[in-house]
Amino acid sequence: MGFLQQFHLVIGYKMGIHNKVADILSRPIINASTMLKHNSVLHESYIEKYAQDIDFKDVYATLSQGKRVEELDYHAKDRLLYHCGKLCIPQTERVKIIREAHTSLILGHFWVSKIVAQLQRFCYWPKMNETVSRYVR
Repeated sequence: MGFLQQFHLVIGYKMGIHNKVADILSRPIINASTMLKHNSVLHESYIEKYAQDIDFKDVYATLSQGKRVEELDYHAKDRLLYHCGKLCIPQTERVKIIREAHTSLILGHFWVSKIVAQLQRFCYWPKMNETVSRYVR
């Protein structure tokens, strides 16, 4: 800190339109996907919730019996359900993921389109856009 005190700095506000670099510098690349990838407690709860989830219970039951569901692009890995390579999020967990993506100190405070784009990179559930719209204001 002492090193910085030798300089006379003036910090001024610059609108985002004129300061395109600040967004990149102020937000590290860590995001909600990191939370999902490295949280085994979450994964264990997902495994239990797939069996009751309206969106995934039929597909999960079929895959659990050893049958294939290739035409729907679902597969199971380590008992977790994936759709097109993206982790399927049970209904009871979606609000937590949306809140993390929307209010995270790391990610910033984005609106619906950016949150959906961010979430679609690593997770899946049907009608994601509608769900995010309900919870983001």
